[in-house]
Amino acid sequence: MGVNKFDVAIIGAGPAGSSAAIALARRGYTVALVDKEHFPREKLCGDFINPSNWPLLEELGVRRELLSHDHEAVTAFRITSFNRAEAEAALPSSGRGAYGLGLRRFFFDQILLNKAMDEGAAGLLGCRIKGLHRHADGWRIDFSRGESVEQLKAKLLVGADGRNSWVARQLGMDRGSVEQGRAIGFQLRLSYSPGLAGRVEIHLFPGGYAGLLGLGDGTINLCLAADKRCVRGGAGLDTLLESHLPKNPFLKAILERSEPIGPARSTYPVYFAQRRPVGDRVVLIGDAARVNEPVTGEGIYFAMKSGALAARAIDESFRCGDLSAARLMDYQRRCQSEFRARRGLNNLIRFLMYRPALLSPLIRVCAKRQRLLEAIVHTVCLPEPVC
Repeated sequence: MGVNKFDVAIIGAGPAGSSAAIALARRGYTVALVDKEHFPREKLCGDFINPSNWPLLEELGVRRELLSHDHEAVTAFRITSFNRAEAEAALPSSGRGAYGLGLRRFFFDQILLNKAMDEGAAGLLGCRIKGLHRHADGWRIDFSRGESVEQLKAKLLVGADGRNSWVARQLGMDRGSVEQGRAIGFQLRLSYSPGLAGRVEIHLFPGGYAGLLGLGDGTINLCLAADKRCVRGGAGLDTLLESHLPKNPFLKAILERSEPIGPARSTYPVYFAQRRPVGDRVVLIGDAARVNEPVTGEGIYFAMKSGALAARAIDESFRCGDLSAARLMDYQRRCQSEFRARRGLNNLIRFLMYRPALLSPLIRVCAKRQRLLEAIVHTVCLPEPVC
């Protein structure tokens, strides 16, 4: 059984893993990008590419490929409540990042993976990790691919394998206690011919909120988070669709003109506390580090940005010959600095989402004072330069 040797092994080929792979491969490192799935594959997500992503996407060189697929240009944000409050604001309108995109992760993740392999990363897909072994000079990873069992060695390991990260659990990088979340997430594609007129929409209903986004192919993404008390006793998405979401009249009108397409997906819990993202010769990025909050549609931004920040810190660590946790802490500090304001706003908005008695009056105020909502939307969506 042959053993392939790499500078970096990245477990997980989503936006965080592929972004880190692209950046590291361009710096001359040998990179293995390992994922248990074959791509393209479906992924539970709101499918919103926030305008804040454009500088990162330009740096990665994938703009043309993204726009070649079915997509919907998103130029406005709308929020409604079940008591008929509603407000709308335009997204930032500066430079080439003047809009967001509604684009299926089915396409988005494949584009980033292809770019990573074009840059020289080795894509090892359909591989299930069987063992992870730490050595003085790095890691040995045992994995199965089909009927064969193979190995690879790497000097540094990157965990990009999602919120329930196998890497984090194996290495004891969780906080140690099982977290019982409040919200359950669901995602479903719907047919909807009229579209959403270039808007990404949030609709509050008793017990949660739903996000709607056109995908440019005659379908929309319905992604929602609901208090788990709404689905007690074995009730699920059907109960929410029939009894809870229609209490918002704006959302009810859309649902009455729509039909489900394909299977629904669910996840629990929706929100997690952050993980310790570094150890000796190991870094966690994206959902594995739990750097992101989904409520404002910035999940892809947080994932790709964390991948870019990790690649920078890893490069600096290799250059000084120190792959210790102490040296890699630069990555954690940069994440804290880069994400502090966005995470703070996300936490505030998430707090309000489940408290309609507070949020509904705020929506009415925003309808009268549009600059207030525009300021919030621009903070969430305004593109930032690549560091």
